[in-house]
Amino acid sequence: MSLEQDTKEKYYDRIDIAQLAVSVLVFFLSLIWIGLAGLTAFGEVSMAYGDSLAIEPGMLINLMLTGLVFLAITLVSIVTTIQKITGNAKTINRSGGKVLLWATAGLVLVFGLAALAGLASPEIKSIALAILAVPGIAIPVFMLLRVGARYQESANPKRDFGILTFSIGISTPFILLMEVLVIIFLLIVFVSGLYGKPEFMDLFNNILNNPAALQNDPTSLFSEFENIINLPDLMGWLLLVVAGIMPLVEELFKTLGVWLLKVRNPDPAESFRIGLLSGGGFALFEGLLSVNSLQLYSLGFAEWAGLILGRFGGSLLHILAGGIVGLAIGKFWQDRKLISLLLSYLVSWLLHAAWNALAIFGGINPLISETNVLAVWSYIGLVLLIFGMLLAFFGLIRKAQIASAFPLYPTRLEG
Repeated sequence: MSLEQDTKEKYYDRIDIAQLAVSVLVFFLSLIWIGLAGLTAFGEVSMAYGDSLAIEPGMLINLMLTGLVFLAITLVSIVTTIQKITGNAKTINRSGGKVLLWATAGLVLVFGLAALAGLASPEIKSIALAILAVPGIAIPVFMLLRVGARYQESANPKRDFGILTFSIGISTPFILLMEVLVIIFLLIVFVSGLYGKPEFMDLFNNILNNPAALQNDPTSLFSEFENIINLPDLMGWLLLVVAGIMPLVEELFKTLGVWLLKVRNPDPAESFRIGLLSGGGFALFEGLLSVNSLQLYSLGFAEWAGLILGRFGGSLLHILAGGIVGLAIGKFWQDRKLISLLLSYLVSWLLHAAWNALAIFGGINPLISETNVLAVWSYIGLVLLIFGMLLAFFGLIRKAQIASAFPLYPTRLEG
């Protein structure tokens, strides 16, 4: 064996191999996602009394486009990782404000086309709104990530798309699994509390003895449940889950990618960037799938625009919270101050909890009150919170910029 072979430079490490493996896995999962969505187009949902309901085309199109977005992100991660492993890693010089200008123009075009789609037939409108929702949600996410990296002179596509892939394919599904387990546990606790009530036992036995009542007369059953369940107690449980536990789970595990890159010795500025990307991946996953919870067939342009604007606030929340924790993790590796790290988790959780609580009050108020006063104040609170988060976002970017100018030790986070 020659001396040249012995001293051959190695361009990659175990993190690069792990990124390639995860990217390939998520790539094939995205292909399966798209294939299943396509197959669903030929199916129907069975309803009571023998009726059937064809799945809305707009929903299927949105699912397939969501899969394509994930597929494109993982493909970039795969290609750039292979370039790194083969010694051909590349960085891209940032193009100033041109990207933001084009992205803004793209959003204006998206909203304009959506307004025109509102004039079309319900079938065409639902398909058009489903298609336009994808860039309407994705463009603001990438705009926020671009603004968050404005202090960096060059972009590292391998790192950026690798973190997005990990967030979309690993950390976010793990978070969803944890949330489902928590909800199941709380449902067991909730039902156990009702189990001791005689009126609930009578209703429960009635359903067991006459299961057809669920289909034949569901309205009366729901009215009986309303008489048993105390509305304030139900609101308390809802707030506990949506505004308490779910934000806590998400903020604890959203930035897993930052912790896993400790071996690369990222400085606080790099940790901040990774945190932003971790939040961005979660925002993409949540935002793109949120469209499928709506009936686009009966949705108007105003409701669609409200969804997109609301998702901008949600994306900003996730990205900002990821940046807060990411920057704190980077500083923790330098000064080992655990209190500052714990405070960052607390701040991100409280911010997330406030957003979810205001959204709950705004959405559920029309169901429990004839006036919309509480809902109006909730929406005003959400708007004020968005402005506050924007100010905090720019302030955090400034802190990361200062941290990047004075690194305390060299970073190896080249990809």
